Amino acid sequence: MKAVQLSSFAGLESLKLVEIDRPTPSKHEVLIQVKAAGINFAELEMVRGRYPAPRPLPFTMGFEASGIVADLGSGVTNLKVGDRITSIASSGGYADYATADARMAIPIPRGVTFAEATAITIQGLSAYTLMKFAARPQPDESVLIQAAAGGVGLFLVQLAKSMGIRKVIALAGSKEKLDLVKSLSADFAINYTEQNWVAQVEQATGDRGVDVVLEANSGDIGDKSFKLMAPFGRAVIYGAKNAHDSFPTEKVRQLILKNQSVTGFNFPSLRPEQIRESVPPLLELINSGRVKLFANHTFGLADVRRAFEALSNRQTIGKVVLTP
Repeated sequence: MKAVQLSSFAGLESLKLVEIDRPTPSKHEVLIQVKAAGINFAELEMVRGRYPAPRPLPFTMGFEASGIVADLGSGVTNLKVGDRITSIASSGGYADYATADARMAIPIPRGVTFAEATAITIQGLSAYTLMKFAARPQPDESVLIQAAAGGVGLFLVQLAKSMGIRKVIALAGSKEKLDLVKSLSADFAINYTEQNWVAQVEQATGDRGVDVVLEANSGDIGDKSFKLMAPFGRAVIYGAKNAHDSFPTEKVRQLILKNQSVTGFNFPSLRPEQIRESVPPLLELINSGRVKLFANHTFGLADVRRAFEALSNRQTIGKVVLTP
């Protein structure tokens, strides 16, 4: 079968489309005939050598896969051959076939495509669990969402609105992205490439500041967002881009002087039961139409480098998908 393997951590040139043997599901696993595999910023950082690799080189890339159950390992009772599922991939999702733990598989809701379903596994559950266990916004609070038109950001905007948050402030970098988050009922959609975007956020909050900052971006945008926090405000820092950044003394000083707090969030560090209990309510939001899925950028396995370049250059909206 065809698969995309990573041979070193020297960048996109290290990604190779190769022929390898089809994996065999072990106990409690299923074999998935992959119809779509999602790509994530964490995998881009992995290719660059800035994110922990799951196994020794070379290995098949791909955290997640959607497709059809093709075979069952021993001990699998919750699925059958032919079921449509999306899941974390044990053997790597950038391939014609992948294995996955059947106990963590998610049934694809009716009317959801394989490409759209890849958004549920990591990005959707990351957003849901971030809001539930880390951010915990209250209805009378304001929430600032960075990268609001990205894979996680689109979920965060919709989840915040479904929770009845008073002011959802979405940051995005183009008119197309701003129009999209507005259509998802963001109360304020602000272009962070405009010089006065900070003033726009201040105006949106009545110069009070933001109660909750969901910080996906480090650098200048992250620093300015941090400074926008209201007294007793809190920031949730997440995402592969922030994993290696230091926390400067001036931010600590701000936290103390303004009675603020900061929380880190890392989806893979959640307990399995926290993830399992979050699946049904997220699927209910999707089934009811209160959360929409976006997967408008699809590439073949042979175009994996081009897919990562599009993601890196912020040319995409929502989920970016590879199709065998």
